[in-house]
Amino acid sequence: MADSDDIRECESWFLRRGIPLFIADYDADTRIWTRAVPFLAVAYLLLSAPISADRPLDAAIEWAIAVVVLIAAWAVGNLADRRPAFSRPTQVGWIELSAFVVGPALSHAIERDWLAAVVAAAGGLVVLACTYEVVAYGIVPLTGWMAERLLRSLSDLRAAAVRALPFLLLFVTFFFFTAETWQTFARLEGLPYGLTLLLFLGVGIAFVSARLRPDMEALEHFVSWDEVLAEARDTPAGVLGVPAEGGPSQAPLSKRERRNVLLVAVASQVILAVMVATVIGVFFLVLGTLTADAELIGSWVGHEPHVYLTLRLSGRPLIFTEEHIRVAGFLATFSGFYFGVYSVADPTFRQGLTDDSTTQLRATFAARLLYRGALVSSAATVATETGTSVQSADPRV
Repeated sequence: MADSDDIRECESWFLRRGIPLFIADYDADTRIWTRAVPFLAVAYLLLSAPISADRPLDAAIEWAIAVVVLIAAWAVGNLADRRPAFSRPTQVGWIELSAFVVGPALSHAIERDWLAAVVAAAGGLVVLACTYEVVAYGIVPLTGWMAERLLRSLSDLRAAAVRALPFLLLFVTFFFFTAETWQTFARLEGLPYGLTLLLFLGVGIAFVSARLRPDMEALEHFVSWDEVLAEARDTPAGVLGVPAEGGPSQAPLSKRERRNVLLVAVASQVILAVMVATVIGVFFLVLGTLTADAELIGSWVGHEPHVYLTLRLSGRPLIFTEEHIRVAGFLATFSGFYFGVYSVADPTFRQGLTDDSTTQLRATFAARLLYRGALVSSAATVATETGTSVQSADPRV
């Protein structure tokens, strides 16, 4: 039987990699909401903030009501699960989640502030939905792991620069010195500007996801357990051993697991795209400061530029403006979009950039198979020792 500590270490490894859905029995009540309890407690108090109270006493009453509802839900939920009333919750169910939505709204409703009550309840629902997605798919640990990989990807960035940046700079620089680009994006402000950049980001992510999905399906297949052990030798699952029966194809990924893996794969590509976009953005900020003076920018945009900084170099005034930032931001986003699409569409280009991410995902798939096999072996051993029938925790195994 596999050691339980080794199994837990393997589960922690999945979590740190941003693939928590590889963990068996990763259900909402005991695995997702319980991890989010500290954040939800702070969010609850913020949603209950008496921002519309006219007197300090009214504000104190509203907040006290919300706190009482929270404490009551905590105690009732524990008692319903047959635990001491104020013990640390090991399961968060509909009682606690309902209180998260009703509590802030109730405190406002008692003061007859119906608009604030509706806003608080709607805000609670939005917070719960976002929290579930972030925790269920391990966005926070995935971000930390990707930050580490970001530092290790600098060599990939150099390879990308040699292959893509010369043509990219030549192509995008042409747009930088056209009046239409400045007339469009230097004068675009606020939400329209942000939505324009997000449009490129969304389309790029959608294309990368569609292009990587077949690759992910190919990576999860193994011919033999020897191949699985070779791929997982540097992971915590390498010490678990292989099951006595069955082949490595006995545990196909679920739809949620596939989405989780695809999220990690897309994030790997986004890292390089963001780095390239940052380099391009800085380049055009410097180029614009050196070449585009106030008179030229004014002729392009039709008004005096908003100058943040003025320097003099060899008697020539150099200005750094808001218009520079907007145009450079658009060109950087477009360059990142182009780079991301090109990096997954060109096989030659991808061969030099995705080896590391492919190796990482291949090892993760192998670790999952060994982990699932260890769970089955452990359950079978317990059943043999106790003389009972123990069903696998995961019906797909």
